[in-house]
Amino acid sequence: MKSVASRAPLWLALALPAALAACAKPDAPLSQSTRPVYAVDMMGAAKTCTVEDNPRLIDARETEVPMALTNDGGWCGLRVSRPGPAPFDAGLLTARPSNGRVRVQAVGDWTRIDYIPDAGFAGEDSFVVRLLPGSTTVKVNAKVEGGAATAAASQPVVTPAATRAQPVTSPAPARSSTPSKATPPARRAR
Repeated sequence: MKSVASRAPLWLALALPAALAACAKPDAPLSQSTRPVYAVDMMGAAKTCTVEDNPRLIDARETEVPMALTNDGGWCGLRVSRPGPAPFDAGLLTARPSNGRVRVQAVGDWTRIDYIPDAGFAGEDSFVVRLLPGSTTVKVNAKVEGGAATAAASQPVVTPAATRAQPVTSPAPARSSTPSKATPPARRAR
């Protein structure tokens, strides 16, 4: 008969991984936040936006991030964070985009850098944001495809008056705020 002491290493070898797994904290997915996220922060996004989520940032270095979006009037957002995760205190725009706007704001545990292309723009654009505290910079290289906003901006605006062009022969009578007496029709000479 085998002693209990001789079977202990086998039992420990089988039980130890299960015990360690029970004690381990699961990694929280990026979509969960300990700080509030408001509905207004999520409205107005571009229908097509492809960008790396929470890229690895190195202090005192510039991190380049590619972004691809369709210009439909919405924003495309890049989420970055400090360890924890925690949002940065501020973001300074050190190089402006040529054909759009940038908005830096805290959304939950992350800092979101939004790029909004100008109406009608399709092509490539870039900008640089310095994140504080620290000296980390993020350079975003955006590739903007034409979309609904681009197509609408390139189409001429046709108004109903432009489609029914009629010559104007006499100016319209001026209206006054005081009532006037109606003038009798002119009589014909015989």
